[in-house]
Amino acid sequence: MYSVYGAVWFTDPARLLPAIRERLRPGGRLVFSQRPPVEGCYGCQASYIPRGADEDPLVVKRWDYEPDAWERLLKEHGFSDVSADVLAAPPGNRKTGTLIVRARA
Repeated sequence: MYSVYGAVWFTDPARLLPAIRERLRPGGRLVFSQRPPVEGCYGCQASYIPRGADEDPLVVKRWDYEPDAWERLLKEHGFSDVSADVLAAPPGNRKTGTLIVRARA
């Protein structure tokens, strides 16, 4: 199962990880990427996305954790061979890297 800045980032891991683990065959892999967390902002975070002048902003929840916290969560949900690393941003204007997480069922 592969997710690039997708479902794993925007779904409560307490609900999503057991569902993924249940559906992966033995030895199957979960690999996902997302932005690394902002220091001090861990767990469920809310993003407010502006809409039209007469509309309330759209609220989108995301789950941000440091690499070691993702490793712990995955192991708690039955995954093994877990690794989580932050890849540095390429040279240029980008300052934020990418968190890459890998685990085996």
